[in-house]
Amino acid sequence: MSFNALEEQVQALPQELQNSIEMYALFVINQFKSSLAKNEKKKSASEIVNSLTGIISSPEPITIKDIREERLSQKYGL
Repeated sequence: MSFNALEEQVQALPQELQNSIEMYALFVINQFKSSLAKNEKKKSASEIVNSLTGIISSPEPITIKDIREERLSQKYGL
């Protein structure tokens, strides 16, 4: 259904019902805007990982396997 057809059908409704539909539409729009604002405040995954304690810093690229082995050796003294 096109927006124009929907608008015509809504305009044919009683004014009180039109107002309710408008209020609901505004509520949905505000909820969407609010959720976008919350998502923008979230940190990126890389920022979160970099801020974690216990991250093994290395000037060279390091693999997950290397990190796991390092953690196991720290934990179990291997």
